[in-house]
Amino acid sequence: YYFPCQRWLAVEEDDGQIVRELVPVDEAFVKKDTENDGQSLATLGLEQKAKSTTYTVKVKTGDKKNAGTDANVFITLYGSKDDTGTVSLKASKFNKNKFERGKMDEFTVESVDIGDLKKIKIGHDNKGNSTGWFLEWVEIDAPSLGQCLKFPCGRWLDKSEDDGAIERIIFPAELQTTEYIP
Repeated sequence: YYFPCQRWLAVEEDDGQIVRELVPVDEAFVKKDTENDGQSLATLGLEQKAKSTTYTVKVKTGDKKNAGTDANVFITLYGSKDDTGTVSLKASKFNKNKFERGKMDEFTVESVDIGDLKKIKIGHDNKGNSTGWFLEWVEIDAPSLGQCLKFPCGRWLDKSEDDGAIERIIFPAELQTTEYIP
């Protein structure tokens, strides 16, 4: 099996991911074609893209006192076929200091096809100075599937607030789900 990457694993490069899920490709894509190297790399990219799905994950921190967190936040997407495993939300497209009060952060998550999105698990590691976090909602857009789902939370992820949980399983709000042509 061949699992080529051809992508950065760095917060400050590419899409900011430091972990990548690699998909196996045919041996022919890996063998160096000296006359047509650029073309085989482009074909390899298309082959990998066909086997994976890119999700845009928007996370809204609530506008309450001490709502932001300095802890490391993670998410797992669960679909009808599989799940993504734990994905660290490291590089926000909008904010260098992420998960701050009243702010929205956007992340890219790539995965093999997990099927229709059924639920998510989101939480943090409770490390840092101010770890408590008030999560308003999570929105996940999957253009290749033609779906945008909203996962309302409106609760604390804090050992000393609410029920003391620092991770939550959240289901999509059907009335806030948008379907469009993939």
